Amino acid sequence: MEANELVSFFEEDLCLFHLRSRKKTSALQEMVRHLALARRISDERFIMEMLKNRESLGSTGLGNGVAFPHGKSLAIKRLTVLFAKSSSGVDFDSLDGKPTRIFFLILAPSDRGAETYLSLLSNLIGIVQNQSLLKKLHDVKDFPSLIEILGGIES
Repeated sequence: MEANELVSFFEEDLCLFHLRSRKKTSALQEMVRHLALARRISDERFIMEMLKNRESLGSTGLGNGVAFPHGKSLAIKRLTVLFAKSSSGVDFDSLDGKPTRIFFLILAPSDRGAETYLSLLSNLIGIVQNQSLLKKLHDVKDFPSLIEILGGIES
């Protein structure tokens, strides 16, 4: 996936740079509520249940302060990515036991686009494995800066 293609999945109105919640469920609710207010989803309760079910299989908090809550459903019309950042950190049952500060919430239709979904997830994981880019993500404060970080990667 080219950097410009990766950047195309991010929208300014789907970024939360000041996530307030400190616990996993409330952080997910805050992000899902934002998606509903932005009119990207129509059924908050359904999406929350899907995400909670996914989390019950194992935390999507991978460590290093990053989580990738995600899910696929027929109720999702198009691949949607919400970026959220918490300055204080969220207890997200991360694999390393540390607070999570960076979230990439990814929702995708289950009936199409599996290749794009997996490619997006793979590219984002690659970004957070790069310590320099990860530090920049932890410091990001606005949408233009986020796009600069994501757009500056090599495919």
